[in-house]
Amino acid sequence: MKRPYNLAARILTITILLFSISGCEKRNVGNIEEGTRYSAILCVGSWPNTAYYISSIPSLTSGTISLKGNGAEMTGKVYAQDVIQRDGFYYHLNSGSGRLGKYHVENGVLLIDKEIPFSYLNWSSYAWVDNNTLVIFGDGKGEARYAIIKVDKMTVRGGKLNLNSIANGFDSYNIGFAEYRASKLFLGYTFTSTDWTQYPNMPVYPKSFVAVIDYTTMSVEKSLEETRSTGLGGPNVYAPSSFVDENNDLYFISDPVNIYDYKSPAVMYRIKNGSTAIDPTYYFNFSAASHNEMAPAMWYIGNGKAIIRSRITGQSIDADHYFCVVDARNGSFIKKLDLPVDKGERMVNGVIVEDGKAFIAVNAADRDYIWQYDPATDKLTKGVEFVGGIDYILRIEKLK
Repeated sequence: MKRPYNLAARILTITILLFSISGCEKRNVGNIEEGTRYSAILCVGSWPNTAYYISSIPSLTSGTISLKGNGAEMTGKVYAQDVIQRDGFYYHLNSGSGRLGKYHVENGVLLIDKEIPFSYLNWSSYAWVDNNTLVIFGDGKGEARYAIIKVDKMTVRGGKLNLNSIANGFDSYNIGFAEYRASKLFLGYTFTSTDWTQYPNMPVYPKSFVAVIDYTTMSVEKSLEETRSTGLGGPNVYAPSSFVDENNDLYFISDPVNIYDYKSPAVMYRIKNGSTAIDPTYYFNFSAASHNEMAPAMWYIGNGKAIIRSRITGQSIDADHYFCVVDARNGSFIKKLDLPVDKGERMVNGVIVEDGKAFIAVNAADRDYIWQYDPATDKLTKGVEFVGGIDYILRIEKLK
């Protein structure tokens, strides 16, 4: 299949400013289907003739998964795989219809808990402040904007972030990673252009920034500057590129290809516990350590280790992908996992971490499995298989 992450979604012009706490409400509460601990978002077809489904996963380690009698169709409610999931509820901003919604699956159907009119921003990234407070970020009419959502009632308030002004030759903010830590939000960003007549030779701004935001006021306290790489993380509504570890240290990795920079390296950075500055003693050049691979997604698996879904540098965003293990704390490359090549699509949330193990969904050329990787034993074990004409595993989720 070709690119579920449609290019048109990135160039959508925001035309209406609406903040409404009323909307189409079918249900006030919803529950995870009994016995369901995991789910997958699956795609059937080739772009633009695609259909999307949420399927339950009874077990990560055995059995088979198909859509026959086990697929809640998302098409028409949720645009694609840019979904935020927490405790069995799914949140999605459908920019095409101008609606922000909360959903859950019940009896094989994706139900609307609440939808509200919303077209204030085209979302890129998010951070949870607590179980009921979701902060989303994105560009809106050339402004960096945020919205704070109380997800129990789906009420929204938002405003503009006072980020650095967009540089000449660019017309939009590119929002990267987002993390919440100790009453502050950390947000990666740079500038981009929506003049697609220049594609594939899009202009690249040579600096990236990390905004340090006071959550209580949503004011930008400082903007950290970085010139050794570009594109500090991709939009985490698709896949994560940052984490906070057991020491409360914040790690994030750059993905220059996200802003069409095919020359700069993928680099991991750190902001230590209690600090609001990029650690000057830490610089992990992932590309140099991995024979020039890039890093569109990263998941923390504990004890300082992380899994990176990597891609050969210089190739398009739809190139083949691989999975690597790194020691983030020490800034070192451990190994490339002996898994099948993961085909094509960049925007895949393909890892669940549970009980010290990583469960990795691989879209292979022939048969698609979730593999279990145990870092304690360095062992890979084949788990549940996806069968029955599924073209793409876009997300796997732990629901509880």
